[in-house]
Amino acid sequence: MDGRKDGRYRHELKFLCTQMQIELLEDQLGCLMEKDRHSGSAGFYTVRSLYFDDYDNSAVKQKQDGLDCRKKYRIRSYRQGMDGVFHLEIKHRVRDRIRKESCILSPEEVRRILAEEPVAYGTDSTPGSSVRNRFEAARERMLLQPAVIVEYDRVPYVYPEGNVRITIDRNICGCPETNRFMETDIMAIPILERGCHLLEVKYDEYLPDVIRQMMQVVSLERISFSKYYLCRLAGNPLKMGIWEGA
Repeated sequence: MDGRKDGRYRHELKFLCTQMQIELLEDQLGCLMEKDRHSGSAGFYTVRSLYFDDYDNSAVKQKQDGLDCRKKYRIRSYRQGMDGVFHLEIKHRVRDRIRKESCILSPEEVRRILAEEPVAYGTDSTPGSSVRNRFEAARERMLLQPAVIVEYDRVPYVYPEGNVRITIDRNICGCPETNRFMETDIMAIPILERGCHLLEVKYDEYLPDVIRQMMQVVSLERISFSKYYLCRLAGNPLKMGIWEGA
């Protein structure tokens, strides 16, 4: 639901916000920006992602080591339940720039992945075959396996100039029971204190002054934040080999 279709990198900035800051921002966002069409009548949608890691927990260790270039594999759904639409995504990061490659998976293909069964390689005529084939190759070569479920409620705003997308993520939580990814209800662990939310700002070549000024009014401080890493830490730090204070 976000990102560029041409595969080019976008800037991504992250900020932790209090409930009061969010309320002040939403007053201004509602005047300057439009809600994303996917937000529906509720004004938000629920994102559920199944992240993968290899036998050596490389994605976790790359975050710990602060590497500039990182890559994650995930399956994402914007509608809970077994009959939703599933997106297989490869997310690339170079410092504060990101790009995503994606393709659609059927519910049956997701079930096969959860059962650690192979999914058919795509052909040249198959949409998204490159993403699918690289994911399958990583499962075989790197022993890529489901690592954690990440779920949150997202309020999305869009602004055409600069292709700006601002999202407010509430109720961020993780679940280590990856086999329950397609169930409607899961037991998840919150990773932030009550009243603390995540603001993400994505844009192409530049951030318009009107958006930059709006953010300065609320005195936001930029942070490094990984939902995946914090949900892994909350779910099972010992299995990951994460030490206290990491």
